[in-house]
Amino acid sequence: MLKNTFEEDLKNAVAFHGHLCAGQVIGVRMSRLALTYFGIDDPAHYRDLVAFVECDRCLADAIVTVCRCTLGRRRLKWYDYGIMSATFYDMRSGRAIRVSQPQGNHCPSGADPVAFFGAIPDDKLFNVDVVELPHLTEEDLPGSHSHGVACERCGEIIHNKREVVVDGHVLCKRCAGQDVYYRPVRRLTAEEVAAGVDA
Repeated sequence: MLKNTFEEDLKNAVAFHGHLCAGQVIGVRMSRLALTYFGIDDPAHYRDLVAFVECDRCLADAIVTVCRCTLGRRRLKWYDYGIMSATFYDMRSGRAIRVSQPQGNHCPSGADPVAFFGAIPDDKLFNVDVVELPHLTEEDLPGSHSHGVACERCGEIIHNKREVVVDGHVLCKRCAGQDVYYRPVRRLTAEEVAAGVDA
């Protein structure tokens, strides 16, 4: 039996997220379903659950608060697929399930999301699939990994075997020519940093 009630979990999720919305209710329900499935009564003291979230929406904040999975502890993984779903992996048992919301279970505008989703049982609100995680490596999992190597071009330290070897040279993904989320423009001097953007 879960330590917290649904109401307690929802209250904590809303406090963290900043407002009540459908994504909070779905995320709390999804998290509680996964915790129950794996027999995790108290997620605050369980360190072997990893959540893979497929959107950057409200759902993610609910999963963080209920499951206690965070990026900093390497127990939250984010893939921007734009889908309100998440996979939960229990490292202790080696099992994983993906919980997704099927079409048709969307709260109408203006409706109370707690009441709306409260009337739908889990087996109608979610699809639950047993999944495998074939690309998951030891370097992706929580725990301290001491592997760190400097990029031979920019000098930045690359952790957890994320380096790329090109013609025998160890490079970060950007220096290896891979597409990354940013494009460098110029390096600021210490004086420019101290002066700030209004200077």
